[in-house]
Amino acid sequence: MSTLLFTLREGILNLRRAPLLSLTSIAVMGLSMFVLGIFLLLTVNLRAAIVAVQSQVEIAVFLREDIRDAELKNLDQFLREHPGVMTARFLPRDEALAEFRKELKEKEYLLEALESNPLPDTFEVALYDDWKSTERISLLADQISGMAGVDEVKYGREWVGRLNRIIVAAVLADLFLGAVVAISSLFVVANTVKLTLIARKDMIELMKMVGATAGVIRRPFVIEGILKGVLASLLAGTLLTILTWTLAHRIPEVKPLSISLLFAFILFGAILGGFGSVASLQGYLQRWSRE
Repeated sequence: MSTLLFTLREGILNLRRAPLLSLTSIAVMGLSMFVLGIFLLLTVNLRAAIVAVQSQVEIAVFLREDIRDAELKNLDQFLREHPGVMTARFLPRDEALAEFRKELKEKEYLLEALESNPLPDTFEVALYDDWKSTERISLLADQISGMAGVDEVKYGREWVGRLNRIIVAAVLADLFLGAVVAISSLFVVANTVKLTLIARKDMIELMKMVGATAGVIRRPFVIEGILKGVLASLLAGTLLTILTWTLAHRIPEVKPLSISLLFAFILFGAILGGFGSVASLQGYLQRWSRE
C-alpha cells in the first residue's frame, strides 16, 4: 500500500515540478487526441448516415391483374412468415394511385389525362438489416418472382450493390485512418514523455545513485503519463463538445458522441499516455542498465 501511495504521489508531483513542460505536453497530446476525436465523430455520423440509407432499402412486389385469391393469400403468407421480412404491406392499386397523387402535390394535373389506373396491386416489403445485402435480397427477390401471381419484383439491384460497396469502402477507410491516427497519437505521447525524461535526467540519476530499481523509477512516470492522457482527453473532449454543438446548430443531422463513447475516449487517452510512457522509458532504462 505504501509503495502504491508513493507512486501515485510521485506521479502527481511530477506534474507540478515542471508545470510549463506538463502543460505543453498535455496541450500537444490534447491536440492529437482532438484529431482522433474528430475522426471518431466522423465515423459515428458516417455510420448513422449508412444506417439511415439502409433503412430505406425495400422490395416492391407488383402483382398480375388476373391474380387469384388463393395465389394472393399464398404470397401474403410467404412474405409474413419469411425470416428476413420485417413487414409486408399490401397496397391495392387505388390506394397506390391516391398516394401517388399526394406525392405529386401541385403537379397532380399531370394525372388528369389518365383514363384508367395504370398502377398494379403491390406488396411493399421491408427487410431486417441483416437481409439487406446484395446476395440475400437477390435470393429473396428470385424466390418471390417465381411465385404464382407475381408480375415483377423491384428493389434497386444496382443501387443496393453500390451501397454495399460504399459500406465496405467506408469500413476499410475507417479502420485504416483510425490506425494511422492512433499510431500518430502514440508517437506524440512518446515524444512528449521523452522531453519529460530529458528535463528530469538529474532526478533520475539521483534515484539511481540511492539504489532505486528500474521499476521504482518507471512507475511514477507511467502514472504521470496516464494523468496527462486523461487531462489531454478531457481537453480534447471539451473541444469536441464545442465543435459538435457548433455544427449541430448549422447541420441538425449531426450526431454527438454518446456518453459511453466519451468515457471510452478518456480511457483510451489514459491507456495511450501510460503506454507512451512505457515505450519512452524502455529505451532510456535499457541504456541505463548498460552503464
